[in-house]
Amino acid sequence: MDLTSISKFLSYVLRHHPESIGLVVDENGWAEVEELISKAQREGKSIDHTILEQVLNHGSKQRFILSEDTNYIRAGYGHSIDVELQMKPKTPPKQLYHGTAKRNVDAILAEGLRAGNRNFVHLSATRDEARNVGSRHGAPVILTIAAIRMAEAGYEVYQSESESSIWLTKQVPASFVELS
Repeated sequence: MDLTSISKFLSYVLRHHPESIGLVVDENGWAEVEELISKAQREGKSIDHTILEQVLNHGSKQRFILSEDTNYIRAGYGHSIDVELQMKPKTPPKQLYHGTAKRNVDAILAEGLRAGNRNFVHLSATRDEARNVGSRHGAPVILTIAAIRMAEAGYEVYQSESESSIWLTKQVPASFVELS
């Protein structure tokens, strides 16, 4: 099994469906590393401490966080399960970006961005990152978010603990969204 496949498996389990392998995560999304490895192996996934470390260091996005004592792991962002990531609001840059498919643009410009089945709306620090995200859904359209104005208006914005180029918020009202 390649590292990308393992990363996708870990994302699925730690972000969305820990119950799919009988994994217990606490209210902050932390799971015991030993339990994760054991239950993943029971599902036929060849994961051990060495492979887990390689996945943590693989790729440009840091999707997972190990606790300081390395006994626990969690996804850093992207959850659809109810977890409290204990993030503190942070002053964002003037602008952030959101990549989406063309079919979504009219609704977003009218209604803003909502988290949907996730806990947060994901915003990117650069247009290129937003383009990469949007391209997962077809030809990407990049939206510019007036992030600092939004924060000044009282909307909380958080920077991902695991990936500094990812910013999170509960919603982006349409008044802060502009077609780039």
